[in-house]
Amino acid sequence: TLIIERDTFANFFHDSEDFVNTLIALAILEWNVKDLQILITDLYPKGPFWPIWDRVFFGSRKPLTSWDIKQKYGTKNVCFDNAAIAILGAAAPITVASFNTKCARSSIVRAYSDFVIRALGLQLRTRYHTKPNPQRVVVTFMARRSSGMWPEKRFCDSQTSFFLCEFVQHLGTRPLGRTIKNDKAVVDALKGLEQRSFANGAHVEFRDLDYSKLSFEEQIAANLDTDVMVGPHGAGLLHNIFMPDRAALVELFIDGSSANRHFHNLARWQGRSYYGSAFSNPVRAQQLVSVVAGAVASLDLSKPY
Repeated sequence: TLIIERDTFANFFHDSEDFVNTLIALAILEWNVKDLQILITDLYPKGPFWPIWDRVFFGSRKPLTSWDIKQKYGTKNVCFDNAAIAILGAAAPITVASFNTKCARSSIVRAYSDFVIRALGLQLRTRYHTKPNPQRVVVTFMARRSSGMWPEKRFCDSQTSFFLCEFVQHLGTRPLGRTIKNDKAVVDALKGLEQRSFANGAHVEFRDLDYSKLSFEEQIAANLDTDVMVGPHGAGLLHNIFMPDRAALVELFIDGSSANRHFHNLARWQGRSYYGSAFSNPVRAQQLVSVVAGAVASLDLSKPY
């Protein structure tokens, strides 16, 4: 039994602290997932990334939330034959270093990525299996737009959780920081890469994706078919660890976010190329296109993955 109190429930970067720590705990304790029972003791709702707990770390018994624990055990005394308290999320190795590190191709990050892909049954969607034309290069713009519902409102549950909907019904559209003021102009400019020729033979296919509108499985599947991920600094850029090995990450530092080096590190720890640049906002679209074109031109297209 692994007892976990999550750091949060709807921020993929900070949620991943607990996911990675859980994998590390299993390795240290030499526990097999098939024997695992997870107890989630915080009061958050399940949230958008619950498939990690419910599928990736699902053992012989489903993970229990604090509500489930109350319903199942009430005020009974519970004895454990073998129990551990999980590592604090904020102490995760993927988040403690906000400065540039020298590490590269981290076995922890690469093992975690592979573990998630296989547990979700998406290994047949990887480039290793599909083997597409290696000159096909997918550029994915990870849109950051204030268009969605607050996750507290979207995932509240007054029936089977302690996170009651009545306290969050007043919330409307969720505002986001670090949004690109000229979003449409940037998207149109990046789409123009489809018409450009590259010395390495790349043929660009551009995608504009709002990950908040995709299921978690759809998000990971999109990562598996992305060669260059482009987006403003934000939690979603952690998705870069699920891209093919040859892929690259382009991070836009807008509105004063350049001091944080988490995604530079994650890209290097996964073993991929990284391009981070500070941009004014509105973003100079052609400046960004030049950076992305450089990333495309630098890809090793000898293999599709």
